Amino acid sequence: MTILGLYLLNQIRTGGDRRYLELMELLAERGNTVIVIINEFLDYTPIRVTKIELPVKYRRHRFPPASYLFKKNLQKNIGTLKDRIAQYSVPNGAPDFIHIHGDTHLKAALFLKHTLHLPLFYAFRCNDIDRACILRSRGGLSAGEYLFSRVYEPVNRSREKQVAHYAELVTFQNTADKDRFLLRTGSAESKTVIIPGNIGPPRCTPAWQNKNTSSAVKNIVYIGSLSASKGLWDLLKALGLLKEKSYDFLRCYVLGRPENSEQTMELIKKIHIEDMISLEGFKSPFPYLAEHDLMVYPTLYDAYPDTALEALHTGCPVIAAAVGGLPDLLHYPELLFASGNIQEIADRIERCITDTAFYQHIRRLCARRAEAHHFDWAERFETAMADYSQARLNGTVSYK
Repeated sequence: MTILGLYLLNQIRTGGDRRYLELMELLAERGNTVIVIINEFLDYTPIRVTKIELPVKYRRHRFPPASYLFKKNLQKNIGTLKDRIAQYSVPNGAPDFIHIHGDTHLKAALFLKHTLHLPLFYAFRCNDIDRACILRSRGGLSAGEYLFSRVYEPVNRSREKQVAHYAELVTFQNTADKDRFLLRTGSAESKTVIIPGNIGPPRCTPAWQNKNTSSAVKNIVYIGSLSASKGLWDLLKALGLLKEKSYDFLRCYVLGRPENSEQTMELIKKIHIEDMISLEGFKSPFPYLAEHDLMVYPTLYDAYPDTALEALHTGCPVIAAAVGGLPDLLHYPELLFASGNIQEIADRIERCITDTAFYQHIRRLCARRAEAHHFDWAERFETAMADYSQARLNGTVSYK
């Protein structure tokens, strides 16, 4: 199979960005011909993927939008791109699929779809519509972010309808996001597939597998942005409640980018938990997950967070908010709490501290969830594309 990808960003900013490039490499490792049109200004050297460079200059959150510039650059260079794609797409002479993750490359992908007459396999990384609604209702956005989300919601809804209409295959990481998409768009369920995140290389290496052997809870880990959107403020308030009950020996190690952390620091000081918090910055999570006793992930919304998978890989037990894809990921009620319920977060941490049998129980439940996530991630994508191609040959599906 020949797969055409697009990555015209000039940096790898998020876990989703990293995972997309990992997937392209893994699909190539499985024997597929994988061609990715990559921004010339991206510092990235493929291992197995064939790279076609395209220079695209843009600035994040500026006008014109990056998505518009991506499409315009493809249009400007389409003659050369066609020749390069045909050169590498042996033996068929053309790719079988365009595959992208997220809406940043949607305009560009739709242009290539119609120009090259290729089916589009679109992967949702996040339910942006529901995420924005949740963050607005829960005070997880600044005034500027709140206004931006309101203005941008019609754009997200329009993009979602474009995906429903034009993509031949659409994948989601969890059941809730898929169901909401079908409800809003009326799309055929037969064109959708759920492919959750997995535990596997290159991110999760054997060196960190089951390294965590904690027997009691004294140190907890939070991984995410230093803001309200990932629930950090709820966790801090829960720690304030625990301090009032003389659990001030507890230490919380916070891993995340320190940008825009002023409100977080003010909250830490306001509830007098400075001695319980260690802000570690943006670091590899694996040493912390291997050495500390519990990961708490109180996010307001997440589709299928890699951080929870990484914790499961190390053997670090996880408790998390029951939102987005986390009920699919963790499954067991003992590992989940109501998002935003500060008292419930505090109670669950306290029980892990005081009830050794319960702590060992959640460790066993997390071990089961780790086992469930050991599968070939790239194979799931490959199978979905192969099934569609076969159905198209059989005449049971049509190309738009």
